Amino acid sequence: MPHIVLTEEQLHVVAQAETPVEVHDPKGNWLGRIDPQEAAMVAEVLRRRGEPRKWIPAEKVKAHLRALQAEWDRTGGFDRPYMLAFLEKLRAEDEQ
Repeated sequence: MPHIVLTEEQLHVVAQAETPVEVHDPKGNWLGRIDPQEAAMVAEVLRRRGEPRKWIPAEKVKAHLRALQAEWDRTGGFDRPYMLAFLEKLRAEDEQ
């Protein structure tokens, strides 16, 4: 894919921008725009692409959701700390 390398000055303009930056050719014709927030998201995705990821099978997620619902029904509801502790217990059981 063709690409353009920004000069240090151009990079500074994009990095400091809080809104999209318009890009023009030397004659002033509009070529497009660079959205710094979108660029940061793309950079993060590209950075993470090579990292190993832990996948959780859909059936395991469904089983945990069913267990959470059953526990909710059994206890009449619970708060976030209880939920996190309960999920930790489920995960520990999964590893056995």
